Amino acid sequence: MNDEHNVLVVSDLHLSKGLDPDTGRTSRLEDFFRDDAFARFLRYHESIKEQPRFGGRPWLLILNGDVFDFLQVVSLPQDGRLLEVVKGGDHASSLTEHERAYGLGTTALESEWKLKQIARGHQRFFAALGSFVACGNEIAVVRGNHDVELYWTEVQDRFVVEARRAHVRQWLREGGTPPAKRETYAESIRFLPWFYHEPDRIYVEHGCQYDALNHLRDILSPILPDDPQRIELPWGSLFVRYLFNQIEDIHPFADNVKPPTRYLSWAFRRSPLKALGLLVARGWTFLNAIWLTGQKARTSMAQDGAECEASAEDGSLTLPPGVTSEIADLAERTIQSAWQEWIGSLTQSLVSLLSALIIGAFSALAAVTLLLDTGPVWLAAAYAAAALVAGLLRYALREGFAYLLRRSDLPEAAAELEDIFGSAHAVPIITMGHNHRPTLQPLRDTWYVNTGAWVRLYQREGPVEGREVLTFLRVAEAQRGAPELLRWDDAAGAPRHLVLRGCNAA
Repeated sequence: MNDEHNVLVVSDLHLSKGLDPDTGRTSRLEDFFRDDAFARFLRYHESIKEQPRFGGRPWLLILNGDVFDFLQVVSLPQDGRLLEVVKGGDHASSLTEHERAYGLGTTALESEWKLKQIARGHQRFFAALGSFVACGNEIAVVRGNHDVELYWTEVQDRFVVEARRAHVRQWLREGGTPPAKRETYAESIRFLPWFYHEPDRIYVEHGCQYDALNHLRDILSPILPDDPQRIELPWGSLFVRYLFNQIEDIHPFADNVKPPTRYLSWAFRRSPLKALGLLVARGWTFLNAIWLTGQKARTSMAQDGAECEASAEDGSLTLPPGVTSEIADLAERTIQSAWQEWIGSLTQSLVSLLSALIIGAFSALAAVTLLLDTGPVWLAAAYAAAALVAGLLRYALREGFAYLLRRSDLPEAAAELEDIFGSAHAVPIITMGHNHRPTLQPLRDTWYVNTGAWVRLYQREGPVEGREVLTFLRVAEAQRGAPELLRWDDAAGAPRHLVLRGCNAA
């Protein structure tokens, strides 16, 4: 890649099947509706790169994870020759009941087919990437937990093919930037397994490794130990595959409520019977998938160190093995701590429920004692006092649980990364995505930046709160001071400064 470039970082676009050109209908699971806005975003930055502050240098666009949402591509190939090709020829000639209910699996050929469906429904997006490359810019793609299938070489090659193909089609139809040579696209689009590190400038990681539900056991080689033809999905992905994809029949915005436990709380308040019915109908399948995943993870724990060490030496990482091992250890410590807190919060919830029953019982006893004169007044007062204490306890526990739902481990992880890098590998900017919360926060000598998302966000209480922010990070070669965390204002055709409250987006 070109050593002299300016940098753009975006994350969490969550493209799935998009618009079906045959039917004119958009997939019910689609979250990304900003193909044209994204194209204008890239064209704008191509148009300004000759400005003095950008020095005519090309752009490096870093797509920092969850660019695609393979989990939400559930359509199926037709029976026949196509199905045989997608499923590997002699492996199977028909779909299983499980596949018909939940979609294809995670083999290389199945994942490649899913990416073809995504590209078919997002031609403007892929054409924008192809045109961006043809203008002399480069792209680095970092894997996230929703697009871990980019691990497969077949999927990476398909990405390059679809970007070039969409650009050629657009050029033949509308003109504009002529396509480059075929090899230019392959040379200018690079796929990174874990992070992007540029000495003295920036560190970019998706952030899922610090999330207990979405942590990948071996991020460099995320395959099932007993079935290396398939991806080992984290627990959060199983949650999406077996629960949220079905929940979106009722509430299409469900998977954009952060954290997901907030959606479940909202759903039970709004439509308790529907929510309970869906959990009962799908819950067993989800729990069974969780059990199988846990069993496989336990049997392969001993392999973790050797696998990571071997993968780190293949030249795919730009930091020394000792540093990458420390980063992996940090992630492990973070998720272990998170699991302990989640177990604690579950205990709090159960105690809170018990306290609610106690409140009701003591309140009823107090009322019966007073109204039916079954005991002295002081006993009724004691019952009422006990109910009050139980109520205060329940409130305190509920507030503690709410704190856990609001907390994020990413800023803390960034602060520890700063220590891990030390002076030998120091960078002024540590960037993540994953939690969809645009953030600009000073650390000791470094800035932590979260680039947010390009999907509609529901971070509070339901669909009324949903909004799109379209945030990104821009780093110029000679930039000094705070990083530019910006939002793309598509109506104005230009970026705007992002208004923040404290460390998070307003």
